[in-house]
Amino acid sequence: MFPCDTNFNYNSGFNSYCYLGNFKTLIMSNINITNEDNIELMKRYPDNYFDLAIVDPPYGINTTNMKMGENNGYKSTASKVKGRLNSGGGKLKNRILNNSNIDWDNEIPTEEYFKELFRVSKNQIIFGGNYFPLPPTRGIIFWDKLQPWENFSQFELAWTSFDKPAAKIAISTTGGANKEKKIHPTQKPVELYKWIFKKYGSPEFKYLDTHHGSGSISIAYHDMINYWKILEKNVANSELIGCDKNEIHYKDSIERIQKHTQQQTLF
Repeated sequence: MFPCDTNFNYNSGFNSYCYLGNFKTLIMSNINITNEDNIELMKRYPDNYFDLAIVDPPYGINTTNMKMGENNGYKSTASKVKGRLNSGGGKLKNRILNNSNIDWDNEIPTEEYFKELFRVSKNQIIFGGNYFPLPPTRGIIFWDKLQPWENFSQFELAWTSFDKPAAKIAISTTGGANKEKKIHPTQKPVELYKWIFKKYGSPEFKYLDTHHGSGSISIAYHDMINYWKILEKNVANSELIGCDKNEIHYKDSIERIQKHTQQQTLF
């Protein structure tokens, strides 16, 4: 975990928010989240430093530079539905998708990104892996989003490097038991990450998240650390390192994490 200088912007005892070099960072128990480019972050770490990378890169496929296909005339779903839904009424009108900047839909990981990701991590779980040029795997994660609207994706796939049977998890993205406030257009449920930590992780692992987004992974990891401690597992060497280069998304996620950790939520 990086040391922090004395130029603190925030300090609640449990969390410390400060500037470290040229980027902002949130340092807390076992967690270090920075506001910077993910490739720059990964370049600071040696080969196989992380036991598991759990990443959710943008996969809007709205770009002609994408190697998986030529789609000059393609218009992303986010772009098509944003204005249409927001012009009407009903419960969809003010969804986070409609009120968000959709530039994330144009950004796809580069070849250098994947090269660094596989260099610094021993295993990987990559949401939207079906959009990227990744090797075949039998360890696919099938996430049933319990999505009632047919115009939206009803499930997502995550590519994994694990040589194990494919797994299915059903967790709602909205409504029902999931009452999480949406602060990011591709926000994943906290419970989804907790399931991943339990099934694919370990208390002593070092984890990497290159697209921090809403911060759901940090909240889940914080709760898992507390859970593992209750079980008297050794978490002394475990850590979650993450980043997001978008300052607005970074700030929103940090505020969400701080609110959660101050409540000291346990299982």
